[in-house]
Amino acid sequence: MIHSINRRSVLKSGLVLGAGATLGGLARPALAQSREMTLAVWGSDAEVAAYNAVIARYQAANPGTTIRLDVMPFAQFYQQIDTRLAGRQAPDLFRVTYQHIGRYANSRAAVDLSPYIEAGTAEAFTPAVWSAVTVDGAPYGMPHHTDTFALYYNADMLDQAGISLPNSLDDAWTWQRFIENANLLKERRLGSYPFAMSWQNGSVHRWLVYLYQHGGKLLNDDLSAAAIQDPEGLETIRWTQSWFQEGLVPPSTSLKSSERIQNLFVNGTIPMMLNGNWQIPFVEQQASRFKWGVTYLPRDKAMADDLGGTCVAVSRDAEDPEAAAAFLRFLTDEENMRGFVDDAQFLPVRRALVDQGIDYKLRPKEMGVFVEMTKTVPEHLVRTVTMPTWGRFAPRFADQLDLAFTSGQSPEETAETVAGDIDRVLVA
Repeated sequence: MIHSINRRSVLKSGLVLGAGATLGGLARPALAQSREMTLAVWGSDAEVAAYNAVIARYQAANPGTTIRLDVMPFAQFYQQIDTRLAGRQAPDLFRVTYQHIGRYANSRAAVDLSPYIEAGTAEAFTPAVWSAVTVDGAPYGMPHHTDTFALYYNADMLDQAGISLPNSLDDAWTWQRFIENANLLKERRLGSYPFAMSWQNGSVHRWLVYLYQHGGKLLNDDLSAAAIQDPEGLETIRWTQSWFQEGLVPPSTSLKSSERIQNLFVNGTIPMMLNGNWQIPFVEQQASRFKWGVTYLPRDKAMADDLGGTCVAVSRDAEDPEAAAAFLRFLTDEENMRGFVDDAQFLPVRRALVDQGIDYKLRPKEMGVFVEMTKTVPEHLVRTVTMPTWGRFAPRFADQLDLAFTSGQSPEETAETVAGDIDRVLVA
C-alpha cells in the first residue's frame, strides 16, 4: 500500500520535492537544517556529469544540504555496497539495477519507500519498471531510467567490406547473416576481431536476449523451474560459444572479464559492438577518426532485447531516510528525469516522458534505434530478471557460461549445471 506524506511530516522535515512544487496544497519550504548525504553510483563521464547536475540543482533549492556523489567502478560496486551494509556504513542512497533491487528489498537493506511517496506515484511510471522495484506490494527504489542494446558499427569498415545495413526493425540481420558479415570482416582483416558483446563483469542477464530470440526461456512459464536445458537453451549456448571458438570476438570479452569493449570499438580493434545507448557520448567523443552508426540487434526466430536501466534506493543506514527520499523524489521527477536521460543518453521511465518522447541533443537518429528496440523486450524476460531470487543464481549462471566460452565446457554440461543451481534456489 502506498501512503501519502502528511502535513506534519512535511513541516517537520522541511523537505522539497521539486522547485515550486506542492503537496496537498502546501508549499514545500526549504530545508531548515544542515544535512549531508552520500549517493553511491557507477557510471560513465556523461552519467556522472548528469548526476552532478541534478545534485547542484537540489543543493541550490535546499541551502544547507550537501550531497556527495561516491563514484565506484561497476565491477566492484555491489561488493562494496554489501560490505558497507554489513558494517552498517552504507551510503544514504545507492544506484541499483532492476535485476538486483529484489535482494536488497528482501534483506531490508533498502528502505520501504511507501511512507515517503504520494498516492498514485505508481501510475506515473511505466508498468515494467514499477513492477521491478516493487516487492510484496511496496516500492524499495524509485525508477530512474531504462536502457537497452543495439549494434554499433564502424561505417567505414563495413563499407570496405560491402556490407549493407538494415533499414528497419523488421529488416534486421538474421543470426546467420550477422555471422556471415562477421566472417567477411574477419577475412578482409577489417579490425582484429569482427565484434564483441557488452556482458562483462558478470552481466549475465544480457545473454538472455539471444535465448529469447531463439525461442527459449531461462525458466518455465510460471517461473517455478529451470528451462535452459531445453533444446533452445542448448542451441543458444552453442551459438554464443562459437563466437569464441571461431575467433569472432576477442578472448578477453567473456562474461567474467572486465574488458571495456567500447574502447576496442573506438580504437578500431572491432568494427562492431553490441552495447547500450549510454555509450553514445563516449563513442561520439572518442571515435573521431571514422564514421559510425547504430543499427538493430540481429534476430532469429524473434527479436528480443534486454531490460536495462537502474533505480535508486535509500539504504537502511541512511541517517535521515525522509531527507534521502526527498532527494530521490527530486531526482526522478519529470523535469530532472528529462534532463538526465538527455544528458546521459538513457531512456525515460515516466509515462508522460515516454509518450512525449525526448528530443535528444546528441545522435537523435541512433537514439531512435534504441527506442525501437525497447519495444521488443519480452514480458517473460522482465519477470525473470526482476525476481528477488535472481541475484542468488545469476553469479553461478555467469560462471557456467564463462566456462563454456573460455574453457570449452559443453552446452549440455553448462545447461545442466545452471538448471541445477536455479532449481536449488527456487525450492529453498
